[in-house]
Amino acid sequence: MALIVQKYGGTSVGTVERIQTVAQRVKHTVEAGNSVVVVVSAMGKTTDGLVKLATDISANPSQREMDMLLSTGEQVSIALLSMALQEVGQPAISLTGAQVGILTETYHTRARILNIATDRMKRHLQNGEVLVVAGFQGVSSAADLEITTLGRGGSDTSAVALAAALKADFCEIYTDVPGILTADPRLVEDARLMSEITCDEMLELASLGAKVLHPRAVEIARNYGVPLVVRSSWTSDPGTWVTSPLPQTRSLEGLEIARPVDAVEFDTDQAKVALLRVPDCPGVAAKLFGEIASQRLDVDLIIQSIHEGNTNDIAFTVVKKSLSRAEAVSSAIIPALTAGQPPSTEAAPDVMIEQKIAKVTIAGAGMIGRPGVAAKMFSTLADAGINIQMISTSEVKVSCVIEQADCDRAIAVLCQAFDINQSGYRAQESASFAPADAEPVRGVALDLKQARVAVRHVPDRPGMAAKIFQRLAERNISVDMIIQSQRCRVVNGRMTRDIAFTVAQMDSEAARSTLESVAAEFGCGEIVVDGAIAKVSIVGSNMVGQPGIAARMFDALFKQGINIQMIATSEIKVSCVVAEDQGVIALQTIHNAFNLSGSQKVQVSA
Repeated sequence: MALIVQKYGGTSVGTVERIQTVAQRVKHTVEAGNSVVVVVSAMGKTTDGLVKLATDISANPSQREMDMLLSTGEQVSIALLSMALQEVGQPAISLTGAQVGILTETYHTRARILNIATDRMKRHLQNGEVLVVAGFQGVSSAADLEITTLGRGGSDTSAVALAAALKADFCEIYTDVPGILTADPRLVEDARLMSEITCDEMLELASLGAKVLHPRAVEIARNYGVPLVVRSSWTSDPGTWVTSPLPQTRSLEGLEIARPVDAVEFDTDQAKVALLRVPDCPGVAAKLFGEIASQRLDVDLIIQSIHEGNTNDIAFTVVKKSLSRAEAVSSAIIPALTAGQPPSTEAAPDVMIEQKIAKVTIAGAGMIGRPGVAAKMFSTLADAGINIQMISTSEVKVSCVIEQADCDRAIAVLCQAFDINQSGYRAQESASFAPADAEPVRGVALDLKQARVAVRHVPDRPGMAAKIFQRLAERNISVDMIIQSQRCRVVNGRMTRDIAFTVAQMDSEAARSTLESVAAEFGCGEIVVDGAIAKVSIVGSNMVGQPGIAARMFDALFKQGINIQMIATSEIKVSCVVAEDQGVIALQTIHNAFNLSGSQKVQVSA
């Protein structure tokens, strides 16, 4: 007999008829010999309605009272579903987050789970009852018993956390699409259903598809080895399994605030090639990396930064044995990149080589939504007097290129800062648990809710990135892509670089004002914000060691006349920033370029 946690979203319990349908599905699961815990969201648009009621009364309602109000939505759902189960002869009991023992931080509207008491749940399960639990909510410490809500994706988070606490056999997430798709079916009609995807891929594709699984839920699944399956509420199709590494022995104490970084990785077999002052126009990245791919050279990090004027820089790393060929290709292609371009007032394009470098990386699913993690890495390196040459980020990793001579010291101070055993390992040796025969690109994601912030003329000395991102972290501003330019410019007698990064659009003005208030103190130049951008990404665990994947993406965009404004990569992800009005066509173009289309159109339920 299996213990199964099932989660049903708002559309799945949006009407009496749908609640009765869910009750039948739950009953059938029990009749098959299973114990079941059901987590439900508020019915349909209930939460939106409650928010409107609050804003009709107050332009700035208190967060405590908002939690008190919003938590009632799920209580309606659990009571009705319990009644529906009892009506069909299935013993059931409804429990709020507080009653079930979900203990959280006292951060109203965005609390994280600290622990879950399981005694009461186990008693009811032993009595043959179905537990119907309110998702999205918990309670703070026993001293004040404040009702808290978990924020966006809270019901997913509740379900997977309960599965981890109860050591459930698996957790089923029921939604309005048949599983995880290769792209958002609302934007790509022929998006294909995947039978399985790894947790790492799912974390990188936080904005994939119909947003059917929140990264916080995936983070818990990955940390505790919870098997997840995403299925349709309306069919019996098998859905998509989200696979985890081997289960780790972890305490439930500090469940969602456990150590954010799991590993410090390093790679000393890297060399850097930077093309400076190349034209800022469609096709540059496609031509460069197309030629690199034709030579079967495998590229690791790729960054493309932004500059004033009509040129920018592209830098990438390769293994050292490939450096001479990578340098030759880069030098040979410069005439082709500049052919037909208008004259520039800047110096001619150039190739810069750096052999004595190392890549150090912090990795961990717990980074998501924690703005201070990258800042802590940068501060730790700065305090050790280690200058950062390149920065590249993803959902679960932050990588910095530094001097090779500083690598051992960097590993030591980062392990100490993040409480990691002194057993850093080479990034390229980390094992992927994706199927060996999986396609190199599993999915394509589009994010239209980001803005780019550029900090001009940042002094080129250790600690500047740390100062910038620490100030943002203090304002609770999460940063996504971070790019540090390769080109140094002399401004007021000092060597400077530009740093650009992306944030949620709703945080862009806060980021601007925060940095403008310290620009003079830090010695930085202008702060430039652009909200009209889109980020399109490809993800796949099997991209590693397959030359030409990035080139294929860049070439597809070039053939559509789409200019790439920024590039950032990790081992399993390539992201490009393009103009906002080209975001959807970029998504569709890349999806088609990697032959990810399915044979059937996916229907998304209302």
